[in-house]
Formats: sequence, C-alpha cells, structure tokens
Amino acid sequence: MIPSSLEFLRCVRCGAKLELDVFESDKEIVEGMMQCKKCKLEFPIIQKIPILWDDFSKYLSSRRILGGKLYKLTSSPKLKSFIKKSLNAKDSDRS
Repeated sequence: MIPSSLEFLRCVRCGAKLELDVFESDKEIVEGMMQCKKCKLEFPIIQKIPILWDDFSKYLSSRRILGGKLYKLTSSPKLKSFIKKSLNAKDSDRS
C-alpha cells in the first residue's frame, strides 16, 4: 500500500479516518494495521494490500483456508496474532 493512499481510505463501518501502524515497509507498506479513530475497528495490510472488511473474523469464519494462507503470508507477530485471534473467534463474539 502506498502510504499516501491512507488519505483516501475510511472505515467501512462509520466512515471515520484511519490511523496507521506500519510493521514492515520498503517503498510501500508491506505489513501493518489500520484502526478506525472512532469505532476502533481494525483493518490489516498484508502483502501491500489493505483489507477493508467490516467484520474480519466473520469473513474468515467461512474461509478458514484463506485465513491459513493469510497467516502464512505474514511475518509480523502482531499481524499473525490478529489473524489467529480472528480465526479462533467464537460465533458469539461476532455479533
């Protein structure tokens, strides 16, 4: 993700601006997290691609193979933890 593109990205839930936490970068952000300033929803950046799903855990719950592949693609411990937690979230946690 090109750092300047953050200016154009907004939270998919409430429309607020996002804060950026970069874990790995070269000319682009390779890995990181974006967090909504208002509702605190988090969005991962994996392999330079920002993933803007409203409910990451719910999305991965029916796509466990995808979750495993995303986990393998990441190198940052924080991002691995986020994906693992999303894969292990209980249905009651996703309301």
